[in-house]
Amino acid sequence: MKIKAILGATILASGLNVQAFADTTSALNTEASRMNTLAASHGESNVTGKISGTFNSFLGSDSTAVVTGLRNGTPITLTTTTPAATSGAAPTVTTTVITPPTGKMGHGNVFTSLALAKQQLGQLGISQPTPDQLQAALTGGTITTGTGATATTTQLQGVLTMRSQGMGWGQIAQKQGTKLGPVISGLKSANQQMTTTNASSTGSQSTSSSSAIVSGNGKSH
Repeated sequence: MKIKAILGATILASGLNVQAFADTTSALNTEASRMNTLAASHGESNVTGKISGTFNSFLGSDSTAVVTGLRNGTPITLTTTTPAATSGAAPTVTTTVITPPTGKMGHGNVFTSLALAKQQLGQLGISQPTPDQLQAALTGGTITTGTGATATTTQLQGVLTMRSQGMGWGQIAQKQGTKLGPVISGLKSANQQMTTTNASSTGSQSTSSSSAIVSGNGKSH
C-alpha cells in the first residue's frame, strides 16, 4: 500500500509539473504574441525602442544595435575600446561580431532571448557583459570569471543556438537553469506600458480634435 501511495504521489506531482510547464509556456507565448501585435499597431521603431530601453542597463550603448540585429537576423558588430597602457599610445579596438543563427525573429522572441541571456549571465555575476560575454550567452562559448587560482570557466550553449535547434523557450530555460517567470513579467510590463502610452496619446489627440471642432463651430463666417 505504501508503495502504491508513493507511486500515486509521484505520478500526481509529475502531472502537476507538466501542467505548470505548459501553463508557463502558454503565458509566455501569449505575451510574446501580444508584443508582436503591438509592433504592428504602434510601429516597429516604437517597440524596438521599448525593448532597447528595457535592456539598456544590461547592454548599455549597444542596446539598440543588439535588438535591431536580433529582430532582423543580421550580424551585430560591437566594438570595445581599451585605453593604451602607456601615455600617448593608441587605444586598442576589439571588434566582436554576433551572427544570430535564428534568422529574423518577432519582437516577443527578441525580448525573451535577451531576458534569458541576462538571467544566465547574472548567475555568473555579470550584469553588464562585454561583447564577447554577450556573444557566448547568445550563440555559445566560454566565459571565465575570477582570476588566478579562483578563476572559473563556464561553457554556455547559447540561447539563440538552442532556439535554432528547435528547442522551446521553456526547454532552454531549464537547460541553462533559469526561469520563464521573470521573462513573462517583463514582457507583460512592457506590453502594458506601451498599451497605456498609446491609449493616453490617442486620448490626447481626440481631446485636441474635439477642441478644434468646437472652436471651429464657434466662429462666425
